Amino acid sequence: MNDLAKGQAEAEQTASMAFEFCFGPFRLLTAERILREGDRPVRLGSRALDILIALVTRAGELVSKRELVAIVWPETSVVEANLTVHVAALRRALGDGQAGNRYIVNVPGRGYRFVAPVSVTTQSGPLVAESASVRELHNLPAQLTRLIGRDGVVQTLCERLAARRLLTIVGPGGVGKTAVALDIAEQLIGKVKDGVWLVDLAPVTDPELVPTALAASLKLEIRSDNPLPSLVGALSDKQMLLVFDNCEHVIDQAAALAVGIIKAARNVHVLATSREPLHVDGEQVYRLLPLDCPPNRAALTASEALSFPAVQLFVERAAAASNEFDVTDADARGIAEICRKLDGLPLAIEFAAARVDTFGVRGLASRLDDRLSVLGAGPRGQLRHQTISATLDWSFHLLTPGEQAAFRRLSIFVGGFTIESACAVLGGAGGGEDITENIATLVMKSLVVAGISDGDARFRFLATTRAYALERLREAGEMDVLARRHAEFFKEFLETAQSGPTGSPSAAVAAKPEIDNIRAALVWAFGQNGDRDIAIALAAASAPIWLNISLLTECYAWTGKAIAQLDDADRGGHREMVLQTEFGMSLMHALGVSEPARAALMRGGELAAQLGDVGCQLRAISGLTNLCLRLEDFRGALTLAEQAENVVSGSSSPVALATAEFLFSGSLVYVGEYGRAMTYAQQAFARIQALPQQAAVVRSGLDHGIQARCVVANILWVQGLVDQAARMTRQILIDAEAGGHALSLCFALAWCGCAFPLRFGNIPEAESAVALLGDWAMRHDLPSYKACSLAYQGALLAKCGDFADAEEKLRAGLAGLSETQFEVQFTPFLTGHADVLARLGRREEGLVLAEKAISRCRRNDAQWWLPEAMRIKGEILLMGEQPDTASAEEQFGRSLEVSQTQGARFWELRGALSLSELRHRQGASGDAQKILDASYGKLTEGFATADLMRARSLLDQWAGA
Repeated sequence: MNDLAKGQAEAEQTASMAFEFCFGPFRLLTAERILREGDRPVRLGSRALDILIALVTRAGELVSKRELVAIVWPETSVVEANLTVHVAALRRALGDGQAGNRYIVNVPGRGYRFVAPVSVTTQSGPLVAESASVRELHNLPAQLTRLIGRDGVVQTLCERLAARRLLTIVGPGGVGKTAVALDIAEQLIGKVKDGVWLVDLAPVTDPELVPTALAASLKLEIRSDNPLPSLVGALSDKQMLLVFDNCEHVIDQAAALAVGIIKAARNVHVLATSREPLHVDGEQVYRLLPLDCPPNRAALTASEALSFPAVQLFVERAAAASNEFDVTDADARGIAEICRKLDGLPLAIEFAAARVDTFGVRGLASRLDDRLSVLGAGPRGQLRHQTISATLDWSFHLLTPGEQAAFRRLSIFVGGFTIESACAVLGGAGGGEDITENIATLVMKSLVVAGISDGDARFRFLATTRAYALERLREAGEMDVLARRHAEFFKEFLETAQSGPTGSPSAAVAAKPEIDNIRAALVWAFGQNGDRDIAIALAAASAPIWLNISLLTECYAWTGKAIAQLDDADRGGHREMVLQTEFGMSLMHALGVSEPARAALMRGGELAAQLGDVGCQLRAISGLTNLCLRLEDFRGALTLAEQAENVVSGSSSPVALATAEFLFSGSLVYVGEYGRAMTYAQQAFARIQALPQQAAVVRSGLDHGIQARCVVANILWVQGLVDQAARMTRQILIDAEAGGHALSLCFALAWCGCAFPLRFGNIPEAESAVALLGDWAMRHDLPSYKACSLAYQGALLAKCGDFADAEEKLRAGLAGLSETQFEVQFTPFLTGHADVLARLGRREEGLVLAEKAISRCRRNDAQWWLPEAMRIKGEILLMGEQPDTASAEEQFGRSLEVSQTQGARFWELRGALSLSELRHRQGASGDAQKILDASYGKLTEGFATADLMRARSLLDQWAGA
């Protein structure tokens, strides 16, 4: 075995064993792959951890670059610059060089050595990692650099933020506003019930998209052109911290959003960063000052200089850039001078410190003096702005021509980039390795920030640096060329991501980090200097992404623009097919039933049939079926399901087959054909369950696996297998909530999670489910499910005997269902409303609604609810001073007949209860006992539910009479 293979094998063996390595304030636990600084977990990506484990397990030894690349990127060809970037980020995360601590040393041209003393023990037991709930309650990036000299500021601002709910950190570019805000946010992770959420506004070029940025950070749906009211409403009962970062270029919109939230959400706090205040009522402004620098005096020791934060920052960053750097008394005065000349601005100090290995402290001081001396006198704020500009200018001119080109051209990316995207957009064929090396150099010189995730490194500019780089790009006359390459790359990126095999990670997952780039590419392509062909292709390729991340307004806006620009040559092709289908789907989910949505889905389906695109044809049919179901056109839905079955005939795609089967099962349930519905639903779920990943069958937030199981649960319930239905429902809700797809969870709650506990008499479980439905419907602005949650609140109040409040809620819920044309949920609540009115003494009104419900069931062939609708009308006929016994008995008999024909044993038991109690009151106790016993005897489970307990009690009572 050669040394390379041996080193890799040793690293793999060590990583799989339970060792604890201690060095400085850190503990590295290899089995759990956790690095802790004291009790605080240090968030690192998997590749950074691989490098650290490889170096620590061979502490003191030189580990060659080749060995590290083989360990970290096995079976993958990467250039060494990738390693350089990860090591640089790792050193910063460790605070390499701070307070004299040294961990990783670079041996130029050879490799790296871990030089800190290390103690190792075998772990006595596993350490629990950061809980999933904590990880899910924030979206903060891992902070790979330490905040220096701001401890007092952070503590003060934490206290102020607790007392006042809107706090803006104000200061010039480069003073460290974002770093302070993120440190405050980090300290509140796990302490705020609904989480800590960063809303980075730097990539937002259109001020109207500020609410969209908030929605994307919180994973909320945007369903209207004026999303502010629904966003504010979604936060009204939340307890959270929102960090609005980089507000200055969208100050009016950011201010309006912050004010709206503060007024409506009493437990939401907003921390903003901006170069100027928001200028709104209730705002507390904190002006962040530069770091303290040593005074200008002749005698200054290293120890004295290091007591000042500006010098501490310089020393740490210089040590990270140079193995040999150490502070001496001789250099102390020069470092202090550099920090003073840079006005104590952290960003400028970082730029300068990255050059100390090239010029030394004295050379660096003299060169900075030449660059900064031209500033002269002026207002302090203006001077600090000039300091950053001059320092950036100085740093830029010290770059090689290739590095300068990479620096300015990388600014075309919005929100970050990868090595692959940079090489594709900047280099074209052949220049990839040079670009990678240039990026590594820019990271080392603090001009580009590297973020380490579970994949490879992702890079970004700070807002100030990107603004400077963009200006250099414009001056070079390269903006249009780079914008075109950028748009072309992301068009191809999306098209490639969506062409992956079934079961591969979805395009939405791959595209999520690139949303800002995709949006920027669309803005350019549709803009004055854009390209119509690229715009249309990009809109078509991005449409499924907007749907999957629930930005429905953007989906129908971009696809609508593209459709409007189609010419005769474009029509009838693949792109029009996609655009029409996704335009229709997004309109339907955003605005409900509408003729434009139906027309677009029809056109998309027709084109898909002509082009032989089964997937798109099924997607269009699914949308049209959804429209039919919403309108209670169950026979129309069945016709479409038959069409879908014909489309997939002969197909081997499990996703396509499962989609058609789901459409059939969902439609058959409503017409009471439970046996066929169960067969189709079980087949659909089995196919989905067998896939490597269920992400492949999520369509615009609708998970067919969740939906198919809801159909199965409903059939189990109606057939009287109520314990099985309840168990399945609980698991469905767990899976739907974990999946985070709002429409899927609301669907599961509406059809199972809320309905079943109410029907079974489990009030606590019903209360929890109804509250969850209302929360998610409000948070994601789903009008249909908002109305549904109101109606369920009414049904819950009726169960508890509060009929007056129940009537009010049911009336409001029915109005909302009618307004949103969510007719499929209307009839069950209509019968509930009829029953409540009768119990309030308004029998005749109740009878009118009960008859209306029965008429709707017959007109729409809604056999699934017909037995219960007739039973409830019978119960209402028995209320009041003059009960109509004969008509009531007729309704109960019809209910029993229909339910027995359907095999709907749960409805049959309810009908039998009503009829048997009536017969008992008429004096026919033997007949009553016979009717109830026949239905009760068909049931094999659910004996703890309210109806079965009541039936058992009556049977026992009558038997003993």
